[in-house]
Amino acid sequence: MKVKDVMTKDVQAVTVPGSRNEAMELIRELEVSALPVLNENTKKFVGMIRLRDFFEDPDENQLGMLVNRDVVTVGPEQSLEDAARIMLREGVRRLSVVKGSKLEGIITVRDILRRAIAERKKETPVSECMQNSVTTIWERTPLKVALEILHLSGERALPVLDDEAHPVGMIGDEDIIAVSEVKTEEKTELMRGRSETEKWAWDSEDRIYITKRSLTPPDKEVREVMSSDLITITKRTSASKCAELMRENEVHQVPVLSGSKLIGMISDEDLLKALTE
Repeated sequence: MKVKDVMTKDVQAVTVPGSRNEAMELIRELEVSALPVLNENTKKFVGMIRLRDFFEDPDENQLGMLVNRDVVTVGPEQSLEDAARIMLREGVRRLSVVKGSKLEGIITVRDILRRAIAERKKETPVSECMQNSVTTIWERTPLKVALEILHLSGERALPVLDDEAHPVGMIGDEDIIAVSEVKTEEKTELMRGRSETEKWAWDSEDRIYITKRSLTPPDKEVREVMSSDLITITKRTSASKCAELMRENEVHQVPVLSGSKLIGMISDEDLLKALTE
C-alpha cells in the first residue's frame, strides 16, 4: 500500500507572499492546527504554518517570516510503512505529500492507522504503549491560561479534571479556536527619538502605525468550552479496539482510567507504533 492510496488529495493551503491575518482566519475557519504553504506564483511547496506560530511570534505580520520551511515530506509512491517511520521519528502527526516541488496531498497518522486496523489486529493491551506521565488542566482554568499550558506541553489536547481530580472532558486547540475572536489592535511607534530640547519637533516626528490582528480566547473557563463527551478505556483494552474507538469518535487521543482515576493517556501516535511493530 502506497501513500497516494490513502492520502487526502483536496488540500487547503495558504500562499506567500501573504499575511498572518489571511492564514489565521483560514485556520480558524477550517478548525485545524496547521496548513501547508505554497508559493503564490509557482505553486511550489514552501512549508507549513502552525497555529502556535502565531502565538510564538505575535508581532510578525508577514506569513513568509512565520512559515516553517524545514519540514519533512513524503512522496506519493512511498509505502505507508515509510510514512509511519518518518512520523514516529520526527514526532509529527501529518506529512505533506510532495512530488518534485508540487504538493500532492496530506497524509496523517489517522489515515495510516485506519489502514493498519483494516489489515491486522493487535491484541497488545494499551498498558504496554500508553503514556504514564500526563499533563492535565483544571476545569476552572481560564482559556487564556489553558492555551499557554497546551503550547508549553507540546500537546494539541489535554484531559480536564474537576475538583475531585476526576477526568470530565478534553480541551484542545480546536475547541479554543472555535470560540476565539480575531481582534484588531493598532499601536503607534516613533521611527526616531527626540531630546528634551526638541519639543518643537514633536509634530514633525515620523510615526509608524502598526495594525495587528490576533486570535484572542474569550474570558471563559475551560469547563465552558471543553468536549465533555469523554471517550475512555482501561489499561486492558487492546490496541486494535482503542484504534477503532478513536476512528469511530474522530479523536486522536484517549484517557486511560482505573475506575474513575486517570492513570495515563494513549495517542494515535502511540498506537501507530504498536500496530506497525
